[in-house]
Amino acid sequence: MKSLQNKIFLFFVLLLVVVQAIAFFTLYSGNKSQEAAEINNRLTTAKTIFTELFNKRLEYLAAFAETAAQDYGLKEVFNDDTRSLLVALNNHRKRIDADLVMAISASGIITGQLQKQFNSMVNGQGLGKVRQGIERGQNFRFPQWLASGQAAHLYLVDEALYQVSLSPITVGSKTIGWLAFGFQIDQRLASEFQSITGLNTDFMLKYEGMWRLIASSKANLAQTTKLKIAEKELAQKIIQSKIPDQYIATHSLITEFDQQELGVVMYGLRANFVALLQQQWWRLLILAALTLFISLASAYFIAASITRPIKRLLAQAKVVASGNYQQRITVTEKDELGQLAQGFNEMQIAVLSREKAIMHHANHDPLTDLPNRNALNKTLENLITQAQPFRVLHLNISRLKDVNDTLGHNVGDEVIKELARRLNLLNKQEYLQLLVHLGADEFVLLVTSTDLDKIIKQIQDNLEANFNYQGISLQLQVRIGVALYPENSKNAKSLIQMADTALHHTRRTGKLVQLYHTDYDVNTVERLNLINDLKQAIPSGELELYFQPKLCLRTMVVTHVEALVRWQHPTLGMIPPDDFIYIAEQTGQIKALTRWVFTTALQQFGIWKKLGLNLNIAINISAENLKETDFYQFICQTILLTEVPAEKITLEVTESAVVEDPQAAIQLLSQFKAHGMKISIDDYGTGYSSLAQLKQLPVHELKIDKSFIQRLEHDEDDQIIVRSTIELAHNMGLHVVAEGIEDEFSLNWLIKNDCELAQGYFISRPKPAKELTRWLLDNPIFSLAKKNEKESV
Repeated sequence: MKSLQNKIFLFFVLLLVVVQAIAFFTLYSGNKSQEAAEINNRLTTAKTIFTELFNKRLEYLAAFAETAAQDYGLKEVFNDDTRSLLVALNNHRKRIDADLVMAISASGIITGQLQKQFNSMVNGQGLGKVRQGIERGQNFRFPQWLASGQAAHLYLVDEALYQVSLSPITVGSKTIGWLAFGFQIDQRLASEFQSITGLNTDFMLKYEGMWRLIASSKANLAQTTKLKIAEKELAQKIIQSKIPDQYIATHSLITEFDQQELGVVMYGLRANFVALLQQQWWRLLILAALTLFISLASAYFIAASITRPIKRLLAQAKVVASGNYQQRITVTEKDELGQLAQGFNEMQIAVLSREKAIMHHANHDPLTDLPNRNALNKTLENLITQAQPFRVLHLNISRLKDVNDTLGHNVGDEVIKELARRLNLLNKQEYLQLLVHLGADEFVLLVTSTDLDKIIKQIQDNLEANFNYQGISLQLQVRIGVALYPENSKNAKSLIQMADTALHHTRRTGKLVQLYHTDYDVNTVERLNLINDLKQAIPSGELELYFQPKLCLRTMVVTHVEALVRWQHPTLGMIPPDDFIYIAEQTGQIKALTRWVFTTALQQFGIWKKLGLNLNIAINISAENLKETDFYQFICQTILLTEVPAEKITLEVTESAVVEDPQAAIQLLSQFKAHGMKISIDDYGTGYSSLAQLKQLPVHELKIDKSFIQRLEHDEDDQIIVRSTIELAHNMGLHVVAEGIEDEFSLNWLIKNDCELAQGYFISRPKPAKELTRWLLDNPIFSLAKKNEKESV
């Protein structure tokens, strides 16, 4: 008994005997409780299986109905002759062996109905043939189903009950009808469920207070009325919770259709189930005895061979699991266990090395070896937890793209590493909490100092010296976006995003440093929704063209109009142009938008010409349009197709659109001018163009921004600016358009100072084409006496 092997073996023997004895006693004493639990579990499982089976049939029908409703061929014959429709319906029905298929027109008429009637059952499969349903040509009895959008229903027709699924058939946004597929609730379903659960299954239908048996898993019921009545009475008792003692049973009710109830009854003989449990009991006893014997034999051999080395390895595994990789295991055996111990020690060393490398790579950038975004997030969370104010500085290198394009990405990587080295010198400063390389040319500094000017000066001082690489001298310059904690946000993710937003704003304004402001945050959820919706605005017909008259101040006759696009969103209503024109420019949708406006405006010109209205139409052109290689060809081709004289078209371009690439813009605008179109500089006075650049532009007119016009009556400085602009334009041979006329004083002042054209709310607000047409015909000559009543939007 001094042998460890014998001790382990005896321990296993005693333990197994005690455990088996307790198990046998527990199993025996709990047999009755188990019987009740097993019965309850079986019934619950059966009920769950039925629910899943029932729902899966509905899901299958719904998925197929939706797919069939997309069939182009079915849509073509849906409102065609009945024979073609029935053939198409039957083809789809056969794909899933549906028992019922219906086509319902948009007016709620059943235009096609096929039923599969079963005459007999062979091996659980129904044999029958397909015939036309009795409801064809009748109104669908449940029109509320069509409007509700609910797909799954129970449908009773010709004494047969079906699970059906409805799906609308649409062409574009129009619903031309509905398609319904159904499986019959009959003996086949009852038999299938019985084969799964081993319980007899009956389907009962309650109508006007009376239950009737519509299907049963017992095939012999159809042979005699007496058996059928007995089965019905038993099922009705189970539904009423009056289950006879010799049965185990459960039921489920479905009450969602036409004031009727569908009852599902599942039952079996208690004696059969108890006998099955007894058989399982004996099997369990035999299995337990066999297990005891095998366990004793195994314990003997295991205890003899691996007790001591295994315990050592187990202990060492726990040490390693705790994170201690320094301790080693010593095993003197030369066999496989000794080799395993040696391999275990080598594994510890390798795991420690890899873990350190993985942790380093997980938190550092491979190019600069600086902390990365993971380290940034952890540090941000710690700083926020400490509730200590700090600043997030998001940096990127200016003109790095030029370096990559000119000298190659290898040189660009060297520039990034040099920037990282110089920024890393700031680690000597106490205020620097973390320097992070996010990737590419983007870095983040977390600083606790509130003296931003001092920090930015130190950054610029560190970057001041030129970087010499292989004889090339490069200047390192960065743009910086700044977010403040807790002033801007108390959320780590939001702070990074805000600093990035401020950095992005520096690219638009040309500044080197920018503090975050909520006005810069254009990437809102609403903006993202508008980006998606704008793609469908043109094909969905949601855009409308408005026109604002331009009054000739010499003849007081409207001779020009400006085309202005409006977006009538289906849920948000009228969206101002300022909210979606910028989105269109940033997302590349401005091309389609401008072309729609141009084509629609020229078509309206033709309509006005037939009415005797000879108007010049001004159309706004975006900076993005000037970059399109085929824009000139599109304009010329559209003019040719619509037969509009080129001199009747004015293209309005903002100063900022020309500044981005003056040479290309001047070349393209010169082509338009040579073709006969007029060019107008829009919002003059608010952009960036110089007089020298203005002189080079091939323009015909200047359009003075409304910010200078709206205060003419009360601001002498604005009068001087506008008067000087008019004189300058005239000296350069240009006409002048003043926008934003909102009062009589401004209009008379402009007439007095020889302005050629004027537009604004005092003359007329932008109007849809039909409304403006009536206004023009009623006001051939503009009269101040007719401006007594205020224009509506």
